[in-house]
Amino acid sequence: MAKRSKNLLKTDPTRTITLRNRAVGEINRRYTKVQRLVTESIVTNKIFSNVRALDQNDFVFLRSPDKLEAFDVWLNSVMNEIILGGNATPNSAQLNWMLQYFKESYTRGVKKTNNNFAGIYGRNQIPNRVDVFSIPYHISKTSLLFTRDFAQLKGITDGVSQQLSFYLSEGLLKGQNPNKIAKTLNERIDVIGKTRSRLLARTEIINIHNLGMVNEGQALGELLGENVYYEWITAEDIKVRDSHISRNNKFHTFERVSQLIGEPNCRCATPAIPESQLPEGAKVIGK
Repeated sequence: MAKRSKNLLKTDPTRTITLRNRAVGEINRRYTKVQRLVTESIVTNKIFSNVRALDQNDFVFLRSPDKLEAFDVWLNSVMNEIILGGNATPNSAQLNWMLQYFKESYTRGVKKTNNNFAGIYGRNQIPNRVDVFSIPYHISKTSLLFTRDFAQLKGITDGVSQQLSFYLSEGLLKGQNPNKIAKTLNERIDVIGKTRSRLLARTEIINIHNLGMVNEGQALGELLGENVYYEWITAEDIKVRDSHISRNNKFHTFERVSQLIGEPNCRCATPAIPESQLPEGAKVIGK
C-alpha cells in the first residue's frame, strides 16, 4: 500500500488545493442560503397553510397545483439569483461566480508554463502573460469550456428543482408537517446541489489548470518553433487511480494528454516540457 506523502507538492501537484477549498466554501454558503430560504418559506411563512391549517390533518385540504407551481417559479428565481447569476463569457465582468474560480485556475496554469519557459529561454523570448484573458488565443480556448461548465451547473440546479418539486408534492399528499417537508427538501439540496457542485468545482479547477498549462505550452511551442510535450505527475498517495499511477512521470503528446485530463476528482498535473528539455532517452507516448 502506498504511503501518504507529507510533501504538499506531491499530494497537490497542481497547487490548487486552496483555490478548490475556497470554491467549495462558497458552494456550501450559497446552497445553505437556498436552504434557509426554503425553510423560511415553508416553516416560518407557512406558504402552504391557510389561516387554520396548522396541524397535519389540515394538509389534506391543501393539495393545490397552483401553489406547487408558484413554489417552482419562486425556487427557479432563487437558483437563478444565488447559483446561476452571471454569464459564461470568459472576459466578462459579469462572469458567473463559480466560473471565476475556473478562470483564476486557468490563469495560474498559463502563467506557470509561461514562467517556466521564461526561465529556460529568457523573458526576452517569452512574452509575459500579464492579463491572460486579454489574449484572443486563450479566450477562444476557454469560451466553449466555460459554456459547457455553466451548462453543467445549470443541469445541477435543474436536478435540484425537479427533486424539490417532487418531494414537496409527495409531502403534501402524505399530509406531512412543514418541518418534515422542509427537512426533506434541504436534504435533497445537500445530496444533489452541494455534492454535485463540489464535484464539478474540484474536477474543473484542476482540469482547467492543466488546460492552461497545456494550451500555453502549445502557443509557446509554436512561437519558438519547438515541439512541446507534457509530463504526467500524480498526487503520490493512496487515492491515486491505478491507471494514473501507470502514467506517472511519463511524457505525452498534446493530442494524447488532451484525451487524458479531466477525469472526476483527478488531482494530477501535466506541466509542459520543451523537447530540448526532455531527459536523455525519454520516450513520448503518442508520438
